[in-house]
Amino acid sequence: MLLLLFVSLILLDISNAQIFGFGRCAQVKTQETFDINRYLGTWYEIYKFKANFEGNAKCISANYELKSNGHIRVHNSGIENEQIKEATGDAYIPDPKYPARLGVKFSNLAPYGRYWVLDTDYTTHTMIYSCTDILGIFHFTYAWILSRERTLDQSVTNRLFSKAASFGIDTSNFLKQDQTGC
Repeated sequence: MLLLLFVSLILLDISNAQIFGFGRCAQVKTQETFDINRYLGTWYEIYKFKANFEGNAKCISANYELKSNGHIRVHNSGIENEQIKEATGDAYIPDPKYPARLGVKFSNLAPYGRYWVLDTDYTTHTMIYSCTDILGIFHFTYAWILSRERTLDQSVTNRLFSKAASFGIDTSNFLKQDQTGC
């Protein structure tokens, strides 16, 4: 009984850090054709699922640069309490047959997490999905909609929300991000 209480408390704490759900991750389809070179550059966070590692930062951006070893340098930054908050990570394409299914990590001690591109046109928007199944019993989900500008046309947002919903992703979890006063 004590073990069950302990595990429940840990799950509650972890689930407050991202979107927690029972069962398996949504069955999504990544973008079939994906060109990492066109994807490189700066993107601005427009919507996201709750991610405690981002804190209450605003003006969040991500910059992707190709490294000499074929991996991608990921540099995220934002402003929290009038201070710049930054994180630098590493991404790569584990299986060239699925180029839109990247792995990303921000610590040498961490395993690579999923960074799956569901939709991008390279010039205006991208939608990313990340989900981890735990024994098929429950899962943790992140998702982001990014733009090349600090705003995104509502018709594009509506289309991306529709696409996410068609995969079974609960779009009510998307939080609008503050890109003003940056």
